[in-house]
Amino acid sequence: MCGLLGVYGNYNDQEYDKYLNKIANSLNRRGPDQVNSIKKKLFFGVHSRLVVQGSIEDGTQPFEYKHISLLFNGNLYNQSAITTELKSLGYAITGISDTEVIAMAIYHWGNNAFKKFNGFFAISIYDNIKNELTLARDKYGQKPIYYSSTSRSVYFGSTEDMIPESPKGKVRYESYIDFLTYGFVPSPYTMYENMEILEPAMYVTFGISQNVIKILDKSKYWKPEITDEITNFDDAFDALSFELKSSVYDGLQANTNVACLYSGGVDSSLLFSYARAINKEIFTITADFGGEDDASERALPLIYEYNHQNYIIKNITEEEVSNSLANIGSICKSPFDDTSIIPSNMVFSTVKEKGYKVVITGDGADELFCGYQSFSKLSKMKSILNPKFDLIRKSANSIAKHIPNKYKSANFERFFLNTKDLLVDLSCNGFKKREWGEGINSDYDPFHHVENLMNDFSGLDVMSKFRLLNLTFKLPNQMLYKVDRASMFNSVEARPIFLNDNIVNCALSINSKTMFQKGAKGLLKEICNKNLPTKEWSLPKTGFGWKTNNYEHIFSSIDSSFLLNKTGIEGKMLLQNRKINIKRGYFGLHSLATWIREEGL
Repeated sequence: MCGLLGVYGNYNDQEYDKYLNKIANSLNRRGPDQVNSIKKKLFFGVHSRLVVQGSIEDGTQPFEYKHISLLFNGNLYNQSAITTELKSLGYAITGISDTEVIAMAIYHWGNNAFKKFNGFFAISIYDNIKNELTLARDKYGQKPIYYSSTSRSVYFGSTEDMIPESPKGKVRYESYIDFLTYGFVPSPYTMYENMEILEPAMYVTFGISQNVIKILDKSKYWKPEITDEITNFDDAFDALSFELKSSVYDGLQANTNVACLYSGGVDSSLLFSYARAINKEIFTITADFGGEDDASERALPLIYEYNHQNYIIKNITEEEVSNSLANIGSICKSPFDDTSIIPSNMVFSTVKEKGYKVVITGDGADELFCGYQSFSKLSKMKSILNPKFDLIRKSANSIAKHIPNKYKSANFERFFLNTKDLLVDLSCNGFKKREWGEGINSDYDPFHHVENLMNDFSGLDVMSKFRLLNLTFKLPNQMLYKVDRASMFNSVEARPIFLNDNIVNCALSINSKTMFQKGAKGLLKEICNKNLPTKEWSLPKTGFGWKTNNYEHIFSSIDSSFLLNKTGIEGKMLLQNRKINIKRGYFGLHSLATWIREEGL
């Protein structure tokens, strides 16, 4: 895992050098083992490396092959297969790092190489002959890459702070509303008008002519499709069981020891069990907040059954929570409302303290295998979403609007929404539009992000649409953002095993009715049931978040006045209108106010 940044076109050397000094700590956290740079006619790039594949001498970046200069952040699971293919084509690969393989693959296949890569990556390629810059991102958005472009230059980097202030432009006011609605700013947008994050499965190529920079190509090289090839539960079980075991093996391949995050739930229990079958000494860690947290109760029986020795429970203290809250701006770089960033930061910090650079995680399983409560809610409601009931819903909705709020349940209005509006509603983790009241006074409609995505899902049943929405919207913008920020803040490479292409392709081949035949994550639960010697994985989970009832102090009346003055948004009023997940609302507002202060706006 690494950090990368650079500039293409015209720029001031001295000013950029000063900026590099300013963000050196942020860059080094992503790659503390090596920092190197490269300068070409119209290009300057910097790479910081966390050595987990190859060695200090092998895989050093920036990497040059023929006329291309490569900056790469990530990991390939199918390095061996691509190496074999390249060798059959006459290429001589001398090292063991995946960097050399990626450079040669791009040289040979050009931008078509990206869809061949099974893994996670953010890539910068400078073509020394064409004087063109290409930026690329992995299929699911595991590794970020930001950029700001003008007619004179393109600045890019792994995080928002790696782009200098001037090319970012002004703060994008709509991003305040996007964030408060979803809990994140959906890609390609960011908090600034002239800074974008490259969307998952995309690449963009810049060229220069007559001293003017233009986008030559911006394309999506992959799109998820539910193929419905598997319609039998037993067939789905067999296919997924095979891919899961092989993907765990892929995830453990590194030139350093690999650790395992283990909460005791369905996903992590499978990963731990399969990983231990490969390496009986794998370091395993469980986070526990104490009190009403159920992590130890779920996790320990399997540990005892296997007599696993290399295991710790990370007991998270109030002091550590306070420290994470104080560092939330440095960790996230942008406003973010998911409270699980707090325990994630502490767990990755412990992984680093124990001397590990790589850890496997279960991220992606909920999105691929319908694990969230929202899938269960949708499953119960899909029978009333038939278009023939639209007129009834509209009539009932007009009556429901006149019912006082105190007589409504938390999601009373959902029963009167059509399919499109319901899926939009289920995708909003922040303050739903019906909760804005006088807190947000704007004509801007943030729902266009989800509605635009759903245009690609026409003709699918409602559950299939929601599966794809979770994979393309929630997963990259929320879950993978969190994993990248918390792990890289602690110089640790996180490998979400369920996002191996082989598992993703398997999941997308399964018919939605079959996928949900035995309920939320029914397939994974069945694999657990038939392969694990204990059953505590089936216990109800309290979730992986900030487990406290003492949170109101993090967004005070002073903070609310500050936010109102800077944005025109009434934070306290939004909290009064919120019906569920109040803690997340407080945390989101705290994160937004913190970001505004730290940016000096």
